[in-house]
Amino acid sequence: MFAFGASVAGAALGLVKQPDPGGQVDQFAFATAAAVEVARSAGERARSAEVALTAVQARIAALSAVEQELTDFQDAERMGLARLLRDSTTLWGNQRQRVLSAIVRESRRNGLDPALVAAVIHVESRFDPFAVSYVGARGLMQLMPPTASWLLEKDGAAGRLHPAQLFNPELNIALGTSYLARLMDRFEGDLVRALIAYNAGPSVARSLQRGSKSWRKLEVYPRDVLAAYKAVLTPPQQVAAR
Repeated sequence: MFAFGASVAGAALGLVKQPDPGGQVDQFAFATAAAVEVARSAGERARSAEVALTAVQARIAALSAVEQELTDFQDAERMGLARLLRDSTTLWGNQRQRVLSAIVRESRRNGLDPALVAAVIHVESRFDPFAVSYVGARGLMQLMPPTASWLLEKDGAAGRLHPAQLFNPELNIALGTSYLARLMDRFEGDLVRALIAYNAGPSVARSLQRGSKSWRKLEVYPRDVLAAYKAVLTPPQQVAAR
């Protein structure tokens, strides 16, 4: 009986398989591969979610820009800026909206009255974005290419400006308003002298003696700008009543 019991116990013990080191390695490799696959899938999902989020953010930014442009355009309409564009034959449809919006946006960015900037554009180019003067000034605000390049450098922009880029209305307005604002600062808020500087150059404006023959000659330009400025600020009802 003792021998029989021993043999049964031995058989029972034999049924319990001892751990196989090779099998454990296989299981560990399988678990590791599964974990790597899960991590890879999670990484791909995270990247896809990041791309989707970036796309949504870009879409929101674009919609916000469109909304802001519409708001600026409505402000331009309320200010009466569109009255100066009535005779323009080179700006149509959405171009007019973009130009008026840019005038409001860039004027406010540079601390200027949008009606004044619109008056400068009216006198300079009659709102012709492809206007070129006999000295080579270009675009809506009649900027000289060297002046525009200098302004871009001051603003920290990289790259070289091609003169044809000044025919881009929004870029031209951005640079022109920046230049006019700098001149206003340079001449301590003297609008007439700043406008003479815009038209004839800062060095000329600085050397002019108020009331001199040269002053009277160059004063024609600011007088024209201020007349257009007044036309914008005067409600049509008051003009019709005269």
